Amino acid sequence: MPDHHILQNSQFCPVCSEEIAFQARYPRYVCMDCASIATDINGRKLLFYNVDASGGFLAFYADTNEIYDSHQCFINGLECRADEAKFGGIVIQVN
Repeated sequence: MPDHHILQNSQFCPVCSEEIAFQARYPRYVCMDCASIATDINGRKLLFYNVDASGGFLAFYADTNEIYDSHQCFINGLECRADEAKFGGIVIQVN
């Protein structure tokens, strides 16, 4: 009987196609370089952080440090969502 479990150990950024570490929990996550150019719908650069050491999610406009009250972001025209990662940090995935 064929084994239907395929082991996957590579993954590619859905924005730039760079090879990234395999993360089954985040199948559409973007690489760090692409994450660093995330913007709002108007093209303003965004920064994402955890609230503190226990997690949480905060987003700011890079140019003013004004709070950005959304998880939606865009990378090279692709709509994405930034969120708190399960074990800390921030993860951005293409919608």
